Amino acid sequence: MNRIKNIIIKYKAYIICIIIIVLSILSIIIQDIDRKNALKVNNKEANQESNKIAVYISGAVKTPGVYYLDKNARVYNLLDICGGIAENADITKLNLAQKLVDEDKIEVPVKIEKSENDSEDTTIDDVNISEENQLVNINTASETELTTLNGIGDATAKKIIDYREKNGKFDTIEDIMEVPGIGESKFNNIKESICVK
Repeated sequence: MNRIKNIIIKYKAYIICIIIIVLSILSIIIQDIDRKNALKVNNKEANQESNKIAVYISGAVKTPGVYYLDKNARVYNLLDICGGIAENADITKLNLAQKLVDEDKIEVPVKIEKSENDSEDTTIDDVNISEENQLVNINTASETELTTLNGIGDATAKKIIDYREKNGKFDTIEDIMEVPGIGESKFNNIKESICVK
């Protein structure tokens, strides 16, 4: 008995290190299983009658991709499931409490550090964005530019363009709520980022 005690005392530091390593490995495995479960696609989850929605997340996150979440999920739930944000992520532009809907696309922006050498020249990407306040012009923006709006995925961007081609230009930003899939909640998330001129 004393011999076992002496061994434990002698190798105490090694034993503690081994326990910490084992617990860390278990934690990583459990997180990985959670992520794989969220990514798992099967008929039951994809079925319209299920309580799952498909959401695409990209940008400055550890594991971008399509995730299946509960219908009442919020942006912060999505960030947890995808492994968290990258070190260079700028989440100040995200509404972490935003309720997600099926086909949403969430892009986590990267922090931009301005240098003294940055020019004021307008690039091609700025053509359909107002120079004064960087608003996306919903009357002229391309599908790619529309997907930069918070909560607007490829499918919704295509619906906006289809609506625009069929019905003409939007007179006011509120008119975008006429597009199928854009309700008051989604409009409230983008109204500060869009314009019609």
